[in-house]
Amino acid sequence: MSLRDCIVCGTNDETEHYCSLKGFDYLRCDACGLIYVDQLGKTKKLYTAYSGGMVKSLRRKIMGPFRKFSQARNFGESMARADTIFSFSASQAQPSKQQRKYLDIGCNKGFLLAVGIEQGWDVYGEELIPELTAPFCNSYKKYCDHIYNGRFADVRSNFQDNMFELITAIDVIEHFEDVVSDLQGIFEILNDGGTFVIQTPDVACDEANRLKSKWGALKPLEHLHLFSAENLKTLVERIGFVDYQIFDCFEEADGNFVAVMKKPKSC
Repeated sequence: MSLRDCIVCGTNDETEHYCSLKGFDYLRCDACGLIYVDQLGKTKKLYTAYSGGMVKSLRRKIMGPFRKFSQARNFGESMARADTIFSFSASQAQPSKQQRKYLDIGCNKGFLLAVGIEQGWDVYGEELIPELTAPFCNSYKKYCDHIYNGRFADVRSNFQDNMFELITAIDVIEHFEDVVSDLQGIFEILNDGGTFVIQTPDVACDEANRLKSKWGALKPLEHLHLFSAENLKTLVERIGFVDYQIFDCFEEADGNFVAVMKKPKSC
């Protein structure tokens, strides 16, 4: 059976088996360093990795409609983290005298969205697990119709081209099944000069090099494509992003890196 092509290099000429985990094979492209799952599981199976299992999912569905946003576990800590991430991301966006639009891809419980609202942004969110966003919608009813549930690929059509000044995807792009298509979609819905901020595990970090197949970021039902700062730069610049910059990560888990990029003003 032939190996799946590297999405950065477009070939499997320098691809080799990296490790096997939970019935899946990770490959590594020796040319660019990308680590990725060879044969992706079906979307329905991948979904089970995020739902928390039948019991937890059912509990969320039952309790979600009655919970308030501020009742989330570790609420204060989560909001403080969100404030750090959003404030940094907003500082990278171009200023405007009009209210700016912000999209958080993989918005989870909506902490970044809440900070965005506090800072005067018109916020939108995408989240695969609908019950996670229910408490946010309970507390921010005005924004309920700004929250879309499903994969980004499934909800992309709800967003107009050139719609957002700022988009974040924190610990998200490694989950994309079709990274190139999703990044192209993000590029399209950013406005001219718009900013895209990501955090993702770094295959070039010390943990990855030291732990190899025991590296914590290797989760084949969740982390389908794992990048370095360099190979991600190659991929996003091919799509059209410019001004690619690397910053210190928001948290050290799995050797993350933060990348900021922009859509050219001339697009």
